[in-house]
Amino acid sequence: MRRFTAALLTLFILFGSQSLFSQQKYERKSISYINALWLATPEARNVKSEQVGTMLSAVKKYIEMERFDYNPLPDALIKDFVKAANAKDKLTVEELAALMKEKMVPTMKGILEGAMPERGGELVSEEMKQRFMATKAKELGITLEEIDKIMKSAYIYVPVLTDYERKQGKDDKDKYTYTIKGGIIWFHVNLSGDEPAVNLRVSNSTVSSGFGSDDFAWKSAVKNFTRNLQVATRDIAEFKLSAAISEVDNGDIAFKLGAKEGIKMDHCFLVGEWVSYSDGLEFEKTGWVRIGKVGNNKTDKTAKSSAWAVKKGSWGPGMTVVEHPRLGIDIAVKAGVFQTKITEGKIPTFGANLIIDEDYDTYAPGLDLDAQYNLAPAVGISQFFFLVGINYTSLTGLEFKSSNPTLTALTTTQPYAWGLHGGFLKKIYMGQMALSIGAKGGIKFFSVIQEFTIGNTEYKYTINNSSVGGQLELGLDYAFTPDLNFGIMAGYRFYSPSESWTLELEPDIASGYVWDDQFPDIDHSGLAFGIYFHYTPPSLPFDPIDFIRGASGK
Repeated sequence: MRRFTAALLTLFILFGSQSLFSQQKYERKSISYINALWLATPEARNVKSEQVGTMLSAVKKYIEMERFDYNPLPDALIKDFVKAANAKDKLTVEELAALMKEKMVPTMKGILEGAMPERGGELVSEEMKQRFMATKAKELGITLEEIDKIMKSAYIYVPVLTDYERKQGKDDKDKYTYTIKGGIIWFHVNLSGDEPAVNLRVSNSTVSSGFGSDDFAWKSAVKNFTRNLQVATRDIAEFKLSAAISEVDNGDIAFKLGAKEGIKMDHCFLVGEWVSYSDGLEFEKTGWVRIGKVGNNKTDKTAKSSAWAVKKGSWGPGMTVVEHPRLGIDIAVKAGVFQTKITEGKIPTFGANLIIDEDYDTYAPGLDLDAQYNLAPAVGISQFFFLVGINYTSLTGLEFKSSNPTLTALTTTQPYAWGLHGGFLKKIYMGQMALSIGAKGGIKFFSVIQEFTIGNTEYKYTINNSSVGGQLELGLDYAFTPDLNFGIMAGYRFYSPSESWTLELEPDIASGYVWDDQFPDIDHSGLAFGIYFHYTPPSLPFDPIDFIRGASGK
């Protein structure tokens, strides 16, 4: 009897808590969910039934994290709410919250009130509790275990789909693009007052796309969609992990969070103190750290995680660390100059030759765009990344002419160089300064595009030279924030001249092409210099690796 009363008091405290700001240690939240995907608009209702199942499975995989205790709501409790929500053509978030309050809260309130003392100071016996719960379970057609889960629900989430689009490729009918929009709506259930309340806590939304075969494109869009929402969920104030610092050793700190809460190597935590102001508490950050060792508190309750300082302040035991959730994928943009050498020669275009009379040897301006995936949680090596990217180099200084200048209707673009690459990157931090060492392999292209019209038909003629090689890079950057680094880089590219030339005409009207044996040598090898920034976003519209996989045949 005393144990049951104590449990109820604990439950009321949990329900009544609106913020974790007054806490230094994260308290596990009891989460319930509605096992249905709310299709909020007519566009969203174009999704197939099997695709709904895929989305629900992905939501559970990414949203049901170690930091929460989960209590799925029984169908008997939510059936009226789901029916009422689905009967509407469109619903706003506020209208959905009102429906929950109307259709679900009275039953939840009745269950809890029946197990509470009728008069102050009077305790409910275990026999009375069991009799009430058995009666209520029979009325609702649910089990005693499900009654208990209802009593523990502090937060409820509802997955939402607001838009759905499927496009088939025009040129390649086997390729599809899916674009989905939606999110997760979180409600806080408060049954501690005289009147029950279901308060809208937050609505996290995102947009995601997938490309490739029909099945792969859909699964890629869903995976990226739910991964974005996981980061957004971890970023909700009540759900952020936090703890008091227990040990400080120069730039290293330790605190009691670990594998049980889902911490991974390189996860970022802000360090600071809660300061009281007239309008409430505010967390004042003095620096940030990254996890270096994850404590296994699943088996050892005393285990601690340790972290190393990026930006160090005057820290001591008792100060607070607060989670700073991010996707774990850095986007790096590098602007620089890349040594490029092109010899004299002729390139066969449609109806004439493109003639290069003088050797071209210069540092051409260009841009690298990389997606860097942090592998530290998987391999146990801090700040170790796998990267994929694309490069573009402008060749505006390359002079050429046509062997038949009378064909003025044939328009040839300025040649340019571009490429795809993949590789690995290791960053070594020294405070806010970081040294990066990268190794990449890839393919470079020298391209000329010719567009013209014959009759009413538009044609596109593409000439490519391809070369396989690699590159080494060194970078030195400074972390201005936990998400943004600026730096300088130097490197060397190894891409020897290649005789691999391809010509393509769309639509094809020729049975063959006239080849000339005086092709120029295209050499992408040489030094590269530039500046760059790295940004760690909370979400991405698509997964870069999945996009490459989809384009290459997945």
